[in-house]
Amino acid sequence: MTMGRDTEVAMAGAPEPDKAELSPAAVRARGNHLRGQSSLYLRQHDHNPVDWHPWGEAALRRAREESRPIFLSIGYSSCHWCHVMEKETFEDDGVAEALNQNFVSIKVDREERPDLDAAYLDAVQTLTGTGGWPLSVFLTPERLPFFGGTYFPRERFLDALRRIAGLWRQDPGRIRRQADALHGVLSAEVRLAPSRPLELDEIRDAAGAALSLLDEEWGGLRGRMKFPNVPLWQFLLDVHRATGEEALARAVRKTLDAMASGGIRDHLDGGFHRYSVDPAWVVPHFEKMLYDNALLARLYTLAAERFSDALYPAVARETLDFMIREMRVPPGCFLASIDADSGGVEGAYYLWNVEQIKEAAGPEDGEALAKALGVTERGHIDGQSVLTSRGSLPAGELLERHRSKLLAARSARVRPLSDRKVIAAWNGLAIAALAEGHRVFGERRWLDAAQEAADVLWEPHRLPDGRLLRIGHDGRAEQDGFLDDYAFLADGLLALHAAGGRAEALDRAVELLDRARTWFVQDGRAYLTAPGQEAPLGRREDLFDHAMPSGSAVLVRAMIEASRVAGRDDFFQDAQKVLDLHADIIRQAGLEMSWWLDAALLAIQSEGRLDPQGGR
Repeated sequence: MTMGRDTEVAMAGAPEPDKAELSPAAVRARGNHLRGQSSLYLRQHDHNPVDWHPWGEAALRRAREESRPIFLSIGYSSCHWCHVMEKETFEDDGVAEALNQNFVSIKVDREERPDLDAAYLDAVQTLTGTGGWPLSVFLTPERLPFFGGTYFPRERFLDALRRIAGLWRQDPGRIRRQADALHGVLSAEVRLAPSRPLELDEIRDAAGAALSLLDEEWGGLRGRMKFPNVPLWQFLLDVHRATGEEALARAVRKTLDAMASGGIRDHLDGGFHRYSVDPAWVVPHFEKMLYDNALLARLYTLAAERFSDALYPAVARETLDFMIREMRVPPGCFLASIDADSGGVEGAYYLWNVEQIKEAAGPEDGEALAKALGVTERGHIDGQSVLTSRGSLPAGELLERHRSKLLAARSARVRPLSDRKVIAAWNGLAIAALAEGHRVFGERRWLDAAQEAADVLWEPHRLPDGRLLRIGHDGRAEQDGFLDDYAFLADGLLALHAAGGRAEALDRAVELLDRARTWFVQDGRAYLTAPGQEAPLGRREDLFDHAMPSGSAVLVRAMIEASRVAGRDDFFQDAQKVLDLHADIIRQAGLEMSWWLDAALLAIQSEGRLDPQGGR
């Protein structure tokens, strides 16, 4: 969409709003429509002078009746740049005035509505070539996107608001035509046709392609930022376990070693941050997500099972214990995330200078400990350092001697907020990680924690008709589940069964897979939403891995696993049909669909065409 500068803020073609009622001062006084929402992210914006609405029929009806475009803002509670835009842009009276008089403004928590997030993220990526959060999208009253971006500073956002409002006033039909054209692109399904099954050589070649992308110094995929990309590295580990390819083992180990020694790992209290903004894994975005920690704990556990290296069991144990200690909430599930910001400053809780280390550990040990933890006078961020284990001295014994003192000093700081909502899919990942930990290391407390989480999810999160609810707040569940809720929880329950959990774990997994197959799989496609669930841009498949593996691929893999342990040949047959339908796009996408490739590898193993060297 092209926006000219000769436009006005005023809007026509709609009933004149009550400007006094929608003034920033009035909205501040009465509060916007986010007050009382269960989502922490929405409540973080309930004091803004923007007249925010939650996504729902009331806001959408208002947009239609008043012929107003929608401004849709999507984010999550632990997102640093979401906080920045909230303070700089949405707290500004000028921005609020422009939004309140010309748009219906809607806030969405992406963790509660991954369907909306995926649809409108796809739109912004199509329009701009980039995406991320906060996600800022402008829609017609019919919910069709026509312009968007991510983080907008105040002045640039105000400029966009003025131009869009003026264009809507002058020619809303033109904008609607552009939105219809974009909708046609976004709603077009990828053409699929059944193809020959993926062969082992193709899977091995796909895994080998990662070697040409490997950062030989710091592991991970080459780039100015580094993301854990757990589905990729677990796929490479599984191919190594099945074929003995040592080059894949080397790539996995280099990546795991670098993450474990870098600042992306919290060396005091355990757990991993979201990703690093540098190639060496040193300076992270500091939020801690349940899904990252569950996936990484499972990966380090499987690496510990495969390789003789004391680092991997130590990191796996530390991460699992961190999850139980810091992320577990009554009545026994796991919270979503821990914020990046502390006292309004990103990373403030986790950063140190040399004097702070000396004050905690004493002047003599403190100087040596600072060197061991990579804390320097220059620092990484404004003279403050991120702790690593890459200093000029070994950190092991010295850190253990003073860990409690450093933790005590850190605990006196403002703690980051935690988003205590329970997400069924992410808890499925946590259950799987804890169950694997028990299976490999024999720690009963992890099996008990996994079993308790599974029991809790099976009660308030499951309705009598078998539907799964995605979100839990203080023991109350809401929001119909999506494909990944069923698939990830089924996978977790299968891991729990394999680790020696109670017998009903397998029965529950089979029930979830049966439901998912019925409600989400149609003609060999596994959709994110079930028929009847809201899908403004059409039902869509979750094909590609991101921070988490593709929900469709997790479902396929879980069906293959369940076919073996539950004697359900129909699961394997249906999973193979889905794999065969997607075989050509998997060949084309390669590592972007790592977990599909992993599912295809498991299918080959299950048919007896390959004897796995290891096993889950």
